[in-house]
Amino acid sequence: MRVLEFDVNGQNLSKSKNCDFSGIVPGSDGYLKARFTFSNDWSGMVKVAEFRTYASSEPVSVPIINNECMVPSEVTGGDKWYVKVIGKKGDVIIPTGNCRVRQEG
Repeated sequence: MRVLEFDVNGQNLSKSKNCDFSGIVPGSDGYLKARFTFSNDWSGMVKVAEFRTYASSEPVSVPIINNECMVPSEVTGGDKWYVKVIGKKGDVIIPTGNCRVRQEG
């Protein structure tokens, strides 16, 4: 299993500087895991990752449990995919922008 690490700071979602995103090959199924590090504003939030094949395509939503979730195979077939995170606590909702992940091969 390969773990892709992301940083969430407020509404900004980015690839972690300590994680190598090179050599991701299209077509992975059950192999890619996303791990998120959240800033304090996300404390106590219920979190969901939305994965897309294109920035504007229909999302595949995956609950984030213990700051991790699997990358769904529905988005890994092309040369890139996108992820964003949405948090909810009571009436407060925090969405991030999209982060693009390129695939090779």
